[in-house]
Amino acid sequence: MKNRLKPIFILCSYLLLPLNCNQAFGQDIQLDDLDNRIEELMKFFNAPGLAISIVHNGEIQYSKGFGTRTIGKDEPVDNNTLFSIGSITKSFTPIALGMLLDEGKVSWDDKVVQYLPYFQLYDPYVTNSFTIRDLLVHRSGLKPISGGTLFYHSDLNRDEIIERLKFLDPSTDFRTRPAYQNVMYLVAAKIVEKISGMPWDDFIRERIFKPLGMNNTVISQSERTRSSNISTAHIFNEKFEVIPIEQEKLDNIAPAGSIYSSANDMARYINFILNNGSVGKDVLVSKHVFAETLKPQIHYSFFKPIHNEFTSYGFGWWLTPKNGNKIIEHSGGVDGASANTIMVHNQAFGVIVLTNTDAAVDWSLSLEVIGEFLNDPDFEEASANMKKGFANRSGERLERQEALAKSRVSDTKPSLALLQYEGIFTDEMYGDISITNKSNGLRIEFSHTPLFSGDLVHWNYDTFEIRRKDPRIQNGFITFEFDSKGTIKGFSIDQPNLLDVDFTELSIQKK
Repeated sequence: MKNRLKPIFILCSYLLLPLNCNQAFGQDIQLDDLDNRIEELMKFFNAPGLAISIVHNGEIQYSKGFGTRTIGKDEPVDNNTLFSIGSITKSFTPIALGMLLDEGKVSWDDKVVQYLPYFQLYDPYVTNSFTIRDLLVHRSGLKPISGGTLFYHSDLNRDEIIERLKFLDPSTDFRTRPAYQNVMYLVAAKIVEKISGMPWDDFIRERIFKPLGMNNTVISQSERTRSSNISTAHIFNEKFEVIPIEQEKLDNIAPAGSIYSSANDMARYINFILNNGSVGKDVLVSKHVFAETLKPQIHYSFFKPIHNEFTSYGFGWWLTPKNGNKIIEHSGGVDGASANTIMVHNQAFGVIVLTNTDAAVDWSLSLEVIGEFLNDPDFEEASANMKKGFANRSGERLERQEALAKSRVSDTKPSLALLQYEGIFTDEMYGDISITNKSNGLRIEFSHTPLFSGDLVHWNYDTFEIRRKDPRIQNGFITFEFDSKGTIKGFSIDQPNLLDVDFTELSIQKK
């Protein structure tokens, strides 16, 4: 946005007690200067709206909204405005399982097939050995974000997604290397349902949201459509302009990323985490069980300089020992929205930043707050890297487009008449994908994901560009493959990265 966005609400304390909001706290955070710094960051990242909460020693020290829920509209953000928390949602399921463990109904190392007999992976040994702990720490042996084509904007339900996991191929040996997953948290949530007899969504609402006082937080698409104080998702189009988009549904992958919450509600959640599973005097999860969720389970360092050789993954959290402090953090992103939370466990300090854009303003701001609190220049360096990466995004996209145009071989024709490319194709995991010859040319249709569908325009040889009208997904390419007789046997997809989808997992053959 061209003009600076003005803050509209502040809550200084968890219990609405008086607090001098201009005081410094922690080591060196000046709240009276924070508003201006946030507005400057929002202007730099072109973020329409943002909300932030900072907690310390069990109290909300700073909770505020900035900007607008929808670009171009007078819809002020406050600290009760709902934003997607994306993958921070994952941390709720280990808490639910911890509650059931306290009741003697489950163990972290119980086998998944004990509760879900239909659960299968790529190998019988892996299937029969797979534990709840394995689900939570990303050590399945699958590729990162494996199975994204199954749930991303698809009509497949949760059980149908799980039933198709057996078709996913591994990239490493079981339990040897971590690779970030969404689908395994869906399986873990199904175990919560099986044991409790209650849908995962209801369990989270009743056993976590309600006692924490997270009264505005929602899970389902239907709840979001009924919310009047909810942010609109925004992305950058091909001209690098900020545009609003339709909210993702997410119901079929809800345990991995569907929660929408506010700065105020998430501050309560952070305090719950920092208080080791208790709300005031109410113990929701016993201390020794809760400790397991924040215990290093597998070495997993991916983002320097704030991570180091000791960084690991617990149950839904990255954990880093740094200069005598225990850093707990996780980010979250869906189409057009992102969030980041970082906590210093031993100092009872945390920050959550929520924003309605896919820029990195949430990362940059949260890193700066933590870096200032700890007086650690590594966090400032990481924030600077975020800014540098964002500043280069439009140039990098233009360079890719220019390189792609130069790689195109002109004056080539398809090997066959367009009518001969028609047919029903299929992938064992995903299902059917059809190619039809319409009056205006070829079209590709994905049976479970209309968002992936589009018109096919000849690029060169037997490669066609997939041109889509929905700005949420960029154009891609398909290349037809032939057997020795010149008959089409299938095609491959070359698609710019999506948030949670790897099209190389598909092996598409003609029926």
